[in-house]
Amino acid sequence: MISVSHLTALDAAPEEYLAAAAAAGFEGVGMRLLPPRHAPGKYPVAGDLARCKALRSQADDLGIAIFEAESFPMEPDTDVDNLLPGLEAGAILGASVLVSGGADPEECRMVENYARLAEAAAQFRIKVAIEFMPSRPMESLQDALRVLDKVDHKNTGLLIDVLHLFRSGGTIGEIVAIPLEKITYIHLCDALAAHPGADGLTPESRAGRLYPGEGELPLEAFFAQLPPDIDVSLEAPHRDQQHLAPAKRLELAGKQTLAFMRRIRSAQS
Repeated sequence: MISVSHLTALDAAPEEYLAAAAAAGFEGVGMRLLPPRHAPGKYPVAGDLARCKALRSQADDLGIAIFEAESFPMEPDTDVDNLLPGLEAGAILGASVLVSGGADPEECRMVENYARLAEAAAQFRIKVAIEFMPSRPMESLQDALRVLDKVDHKNTGLLIDVLHLFRSGGTIGEIVAIPLEKITYIHLCDALAAHPGADGLTPESRAGRLYPGEGELPLEAFFAQLPPDIDVSLEAPHRDQQHLAPAKRLELAGKQTLAFMRRIRSAQS
């Protein structure tokens, strides 16, 4: 699966996003179902069953999968029961995974909530992919692996965002050491090698990325450690393209990303 996450063009409503992603050649999309706190209007899909069914029908007609369900962050005040409408929406849409960033500084509570979320999501046949970010309490690959081991639930796995990996000081050697069955899928983008500093991490993540092959991250070495068929989702709100219409951005994103992944998978075969 080569998918594209909603953050790549978050100003596109889900219906527009599906059409543009399919036209760009992506096999799947990530979709915001529960709006995050920093963007409360994007997008309240959960709870609107008619809209969910219409989106699923649209995706089926376009021949594209709704791969990722977002956003399910694990925060200090998270109540898993409040996430159930998002799980229901994800099931209607046919989502395979949900994205959950570790944002609770109290690790024991976060582990308990992840176990509850994993059990709830299993009822909807959706896998919980936990994500570390250097700007959040679960900030590194090692933090995420420790939490994953403590959760110890078969319905959880690791989402590795390459930007977060390298900005948190992660290395290719750490990837080599991970049992591959723990890695659910990859968020792909590129960036300059220079670290933006602590204050620049979130702005870069949300609006300052590059498409794969345009920057200086060691992506080829990274993918050389992974199976050639691992699922990949482009998450790349481009630093130089925010002025373009969402459909145009997705067209450019598809052209660059699909060509890059063809080269990667050719090298892996």
